[in-house]
Amino acid sequence: MKNLIAVFFLIITTGALAQNANNFQERLIKYEIELSKKLLTDDAGLSIIITHKDQIIYEKYFGYANLDKKEMLDSHHVLGIASMSKQFLGMATLILVNEGKIDLDKEIKEYLPDLPIENRKIQIKQLLSHTSGLPELTQNNEFMSNISEKHTVTQIINIGLNGEYRSNPGEKFIYCNTGYSIMTALIEKQSGMSFSDFLKEKIFNPLNMNNTYSCDYNHDASNTVQRYFLDSTGYHSATIMHFSNLIGGGGIVSNVQDMAKWSMALISGKNFPINYREIWKPVLLNSGESTDYGLGMGVSTHKGRTFYYHPGMGDGMNSVNLIFPEEKITITVIRNIFPPKVSSNEIAILAADYIFEN
Repeated sequence: MKNLIAVFFLIITTGALAQNANNFQERLIKYEIELSKKLLTDDAGLSIIITHKDQIIYEKYFGYANLDKKEMLDSHHVLGIASMSKQFLGMATLILVNEGKIDLDKEIKEYLPDLPIENRKIQIKQLLSHTSGLPELTQNNEFMSNISEKHTVTQIINIGLNGEYRSNPGEKFIYCNTGYSIMTALIEKQSGMSFSDFLKEKIFNPLNMNNTYSCDYNHDASNTVQRYFLDSTGYHSATIMHFSNLIGGGGIVSNVQDMAKWSMALISGKNFPINYREIWKPVLLNSGESTDYGLGMGVSTHKGRTFYYHPGMGDGMNSVNLIFPEEKITITVIRNIFPPKVSSNEIAILAADYIFEN
């Protein structure tokens, strides 16, 4: 009798899974038809991957890795992911928190006493949550005019801090890449490793993200696809930059296949420290108001469903990943153009609309 019951439930479960898969495929066919209408003919590249539980349910590549050579984008290419990189620095920090080497509530000057931030009492979590009030690196003319040249982390920090402070610590949410440059230095000091090596050893290798790496002073983004920007006159090659300048907040190179491994791990917790969910736990302002941003990932809702995410927008780069933990759905989009006609955010949300349609 027990065997009959077991067989019955196996049949029911298998049937439900097959039905679920069929439902996804039907919806994703409709999604692709709608997406194709939105894309330009002879467009730069677009890669998208969608996972459910531990399976890839959709993977597609559109457009060109290189427009001049008419080289189509495919799974073998890697792209800069811009600020989508921030979640990796957040996880690196949580690994060191779990090891007792960093305290999120401590002030950064306790770890880096020579940091030139006047007498400001800035906590570690404020550097990660864009609530530090520091000057913004990308608004610094010296930084932007020399972005083609490689710089050390210390050089980047010193340049970034040479500007106007924008608020008191914890007072406002104001997006700040400078905080991520400082956190890179902290991770290197507390781990005794380069930031790039730390990510490789602690995150990329355990998750078999074999095509992903972080750029630094000694390693530029040498194997990425061509980056483009689009204006009224057409496509143009993006600004030449050395990716060492993006370290911490935007210097990671990857592809959607590797990002799917990362995103699925964020749902399962595989290979992550016990405190890993703090990466998307919203940090509060001094007033008690939520920032809707954690330690490298934001939190939002779409049609009543909570999701965690981070976009990436840079010169010739546009990306986003969405994590729907309850539904165990992840969506990642990476492009080699900015600004595109249709943003990666719009493409990802459109996918969610079709996946979750009634």
